[in-house]
Amino acid sequence: MRRALWLLPCLCAALFAENRVELIAASVESENNITIASGDVSLRGENGAYIRADRLIYCQDTGEAELFGNVYFSQIGGDLMLADYLKLRGIDARSGNVDHFFTISNQSPLWLAGNEALVEGNISIIKQGSVSGCAPSSPDWSFRFSEARHDQAKQWVELRHAFFYAGRVPVFYMPFFGYHTDDKRHSGFLFPRIGSSKEDGTRFELPFYLAPNDWWDLEFWDQARYERGNGFGGYFRWVDSPYSSGAINFGAFKNKDEYLNRYDDERRVKQGGDLTYERSRVFTSPSSNAQEGLIIDYQDYNDIEYIDLHSLDNGKLDREIGALITNKADYFLKGDEAYLGVYSRYFKNYKNPLKNDGLAQILPEAHGHLFTRSLFFDNLLLNADIRARNFSRKVGSKAQDYAIDIPLSYHISLFDDYLALDASLETLRYQIDYSDQIGGAKLKSGVENRQTLKLGVSTLLAKPYGDNFHTIAFGASYSDPFYHGVEGDFDRDFTDMGAKQSGARTLSFDLAQFLYDKKGRAFLTHRASQIVSLDDNTSWFDLQNELTLSLFGQRLSNRLRYSHEYDAAVLSTSDLSGAFGGVNYALTHLYENPTGKRVSKRYLSASLGVKLSENDKIVGKYERDMLANADRGWSVALNHKSGCWESELSFERDITPYNIGSRGSSSRINDIIYLRLILIPFGEVKQQLYADERT
Repeated sequence: MRRALWLLPCLCAALFAENRVELIAASVESENNITIASGDVSLRGENGAYIRADRLIYCQDTGEAELFGNVYFSQIGGDLMLADYLKLRGIDARSGNVDHFFTISNQSPLWLAGNEALVEGNISIIKQGSVSGCAPSSPDWSFRFSEARHDQAKQWVELRHAFFYAGRVPVFYMPFFGYHTDDKRHSGFLFPRIGSSKEDGTRFELPFYLAPNDWWDLEFWDQARYERGNGFGGYFRWVDSPYSSGAINFGAFKNKDEYLNRYDDERRVKQGGDLTYERSRVFTSPSSNAQEGLIIDYQDYNDIEYIDLHSLDNGKLDREIGALITNKADYFLKGDEAYLGVYSRYFKNYKNPLKNDGLAQILPEAHGHLFTRSLFFDNLLLNADIRARNFSRKVGSKAQDYAIDIPLSYHISLFDDYLALDASLETLRYQIDYSDQIGGAKLKSGVENRQTLKLGVSTLLAKPYGDNFHTIAFGASYSDPFYHGVEGDFDRDFTDMGAKQSGARTLSFDLAQFLYDKKGRAFLTHRASQIVSLDDNTSWFDLQNELTLSLFGQRLSNRLRYSHEYDAAVLSTSDLSGAFGGVNYALTHLYENPTGKRVSKRYLSASLGVKLSENDKIVGKYERDMLANADRGWSVALNHKSGCWESELSFERDITPYNIGSRGSSSRINDIIYLRLILIPFGEVKQQLYADERT
């Protein structure tokens, strides 16, 4: 209905505008300033408007016109109206009425039909009508109402006593439903979110959208879970320049006493918020070739369960909370020759808050990098990397560390590029200093100096096989940390440097090969690498192998780490995915056995999508912890999609943590039924129809 309702006043202006109107009819009579035309009456204005009817009566004194039978109106742009009867009350009045009409505009798929409409200036009132964005003959969805009011000046439509129909079936009733007819942002109430939960009872949330300016908006909602408590939340967005934007999520939920006693929960109020901000120009001008960026991401919750209680719309705070939250503020500046970055990291443990005082925070870190460049001649290359960090925490020692890494490399090709030789010398210095030791002896500064010589040889071969093309690359490199000096203390809370006291010499082997089809697509990819220690006790590091095969729309891949020490696979990830006919599938298996004796992880996940018809499909997902012999979650969704609407009914089972306090954390099994409905061009409505949570 975005433009359809304003066709009536436009029709009045088109018919009586102060320009020439061409009238054609089988019979035209005029007496006492009354003109009567009949027999396929048509009027065409200089502005492109066209009107036709079976009969026309026009009074020159009053400026009133009546059109009878098969009234048709169109104008440039494709706007269209059909009616049985139309009466227009003159040029200045911009008013009239119409019976049994249908209107549609080329600027919107919405159409409007009604028994009767009255137009008075900018106000149109429609009796007993319907509106939809689907095919008019048999719409998949429609709103049927007893009365509609359209204010053209405010571009606002109100429907009274409206029923939403799916096909010919009434689904729900709304005593009032209003929306704007333009594409601009407007303040007002959004569609309420309603649901039901076995634990929470009836759920209700009413969002309000505030958009007074072009550069910011705010969505605020108040929610009630009648068996549990009440809460509120908000989502504030802004754009403060052409190069920057930000968003703030915030909210709180207060549990009732009955709920706290039932679950022995320690925290009455669950609250929190998060901030994101990005800026691509801070100090540089838009015409600068330099790349620049500022990124801020901050989260603070007093309870992980706040994520689930924040809103009934699960998309408002879609975050996966692990044991450790990382808050960051980063700035970087990248030019043609160098890179400069300043970062900060603030960590928070939500599953064990007692550890937060001992977490080492990085406030801040400075990083500089000099890009690779030629030194003296083209084949001699140099780059440099410099880093400094400040570690701070409430309990325990603090520290500052510094590192500088300078690789110098030389490259040469021999035998018409069949063989490549590389040599490099890498110099690394690392130092860490401690302060404010609490308890025990103060740590000594740790210093590590390392110089490593690397020699490498490689080749790249290619050969066609019919319509296919094969490339293979071999490489071997020798690494000798001929100098490695370590002294002082290296606290693992701050650094992993100083771990290798022995400067082990290593020999590395790398293989990469690809098979391409006649269209240049790689259908076989294989990579492998192996490192061998050449010290007194020769040992083999883990073999790493990756294989991917893509044929006939199906893809199979495996990433494997094999331990020679344990004579077993310590990590394996396998994926199988593809499509055939109307079926899409994906299967993933994760196996982790870091000790070679006791498996620590073994997960299986699968998804399957089946196309039931041209517009319908069913999608299922499943995850299982094979080691614990327990399901991790699963979901089933039925989706319908056509040209004017899309709907999805889904059931999901998930496991979420809760109750973060001095007693630690636990988890609940969540069974949730969702309904998602997209009415084109109205927008999307997503509701939790039912939720069952249990420990």
